[in-house]
Amino acid sequence: MAKRVHTDYTVVETTDKNQNPRWHVLVAREIVVSIYRTLEEATDVANRLNIDPYALDRGFTRADRIASYDNYQQSTILKSGK
Repeated sequence: MAKRVHTDYTVVETTDKNQNPRWHVLVAREIVVSIYRTLEEATDVANRLNIDPYALDRGFTRADRIASYDNYQQSTILKSGK
């Protein structure tokens, strides 16, 4: 059975206190899920969440965080030349 694409997550343009544009990703058109500085980032996240509502929860296990940190350390060692 194919996954059904939902339209629960939407993007709304707002401004911050300095009148800079911000885009809110909303669920059910009222609950803020996340805030982005570019429309492209916001629509990308909203589209991913409409396909997979748990998309933001993936990749945050302890093992994922350790692997990410190890990759970061390796890249900084290579850049510094040590």
